[in-house]
Amino acid sequence: MFYNRDSIHSNLDLMYKGSVAYQFARFALNLQYKFIPQKVVHQAKRCLLDALGCAIGAYDAPGRISCENAIKELGGNEESTLFGSGLRTNAFNAALHNSFLVRYLDYNDLGGGGHNSDSIPSIIAVSERENASGKDLITALVISYELGARFKESISKNGDSRVDKAWNSDSRAGIIMPPVIGKLMKLNEEQIANAIGICGTHTFVMGIVDADREELPMSKNFRFGFGACRSILSCLLAKWGVTGFIRIVEGDLGIQKGIFQGDMDLERLVDFSGWRILQVRFKCMPLNGTSLGHVSATLDIVKKHDLKPEDIESVLIRTTHRESVHTTTLEKKYPRNTETAGHSLFYANAIAIKERVFNSESFRPDKFADETVLNLMEKIKVVHDPILPTYGPQAISEIITKDGRFFQKRVDNPHGLGKDPLSDDELANKFNEMAARYMSKEQIKKILDNVWNLENLKDVNKLVKLMVINS
Repeated sequence: MFYNRDSIHSNLDLMYKGSVAYQFARFALNLQYKFIPQKVVHQAKRCLLDALGCAIGAYDAPGRISCENAIKELGGNEESTLFGSGLRTNAFNAALHNSFLVRYLDYNDLGGGGHNSDSIPSIIAVSERENASGKDLITALVISYELGARFKESISKNGDSRVDKAWNSDSRAGIIMPPVIGKLMKLNEEQIANAIGICGTHTFVMGIVDADREELPMSKNFRFGFGACRSILSCLLAKWGVTGFIRIVEGDLGIQKGIFQGDMDLERLVDFSGWRILQVRFKCMPLNGTSLGHVSATLDIVKKHDLKPEDIESVLIRTTHRESVHTTTLEKKYPRNTETAGHSLFYANAIAIKERVFNSESFRPDKFADETVLNLMEKIKVVHDPILPTYGPQAISEIITKDGRFFQKRVDNPHGLGKDPLSDDELANKFNEMAARYMSKEQIKKILDNVWNLENLKDVNKLVKLMVINS
């Protein structure tokens, strides 16, 4: 009598078990620290160190105080810590605040589907809440990078991952973070799959966060963090029995068909072979990733030939198509905040010529109105060079001096990217450069020691306490 009903229900259950959400859940739950190769563990530590440094370097960010004030007004159980002030609040609030800091300077890593170190604040906040160990943190971090990279690969087409500019790839947070958070919270496979279904339906990020013709506001720094925070909420809802759209990826009007119009490779999405985190690279300057080539080239010229601002007659930047349209619009030419300055080709090269360096100090507000910088910006011209790839950091800088000298430098592989990654010592120096303004040498050393020996840490809270800046 109930054969049809029972058959349909059975088929639905089988279909759910084979869904992407369930496969992501199984991958996360089955990956244990003991199965992770040491080279992958070491890379995870590098990702963590770089993210923590970026967060400390953003301590003076105007948005940090704004976020903290909003969190104070909201309140929350004291289970996780705000980097910088040390304020205790709930994991959701801490993850949101700390993700803002990690992203602020645009100095964070490239890999795991984007700037995947944006996932680390939510991982740490929940690790605090759950009294997780260093091994737990490493495992969760690796899962986020592995799933994030596969999401990006699944929407890539002919090497271009921007399948649809209406949506940003940081939307991956909604489906890759519930497995990470759920594992830390000790959810089961079904609960994690439901959490993915809950979160994925509410976290897609609009393309305007990375648009060419828009000034970048503070909220740009939440483009991944909001989805990661919602993952915490989604996991809690699933823990207490709330169900979600299990077939959020492959279902009718799901991510594959509804967002990417069928242009999403599900086989690549659930191919869990290899370790994508090993492909992660770290920036040598706090800039939009495709800007690293021309700024590196300009710096090489001015330092090698001892050029001063008053020597410059003109500057020509030959660059990729993406860079020529993304960082040269009027909305970005004259930055008035850090978010936009890191995406302004004119500002970045002018600072490079004047100061012979581009680092976290390059975003001081007084520099946006510096007369020398503004004059140099007017001498810079940008063209798309068709011999360069459509998308990437490759670029050529050409400088003509007032006395008629001509200098040219081409950079295809900026230091830190590709086959020229930053060394451990360089990552430690990068951390020190950002932290030295706010922390003692002793505190910095303790953070470095805890990160490099993270697998021996019994409680992540010990590391997080070191992320508090004592005024």
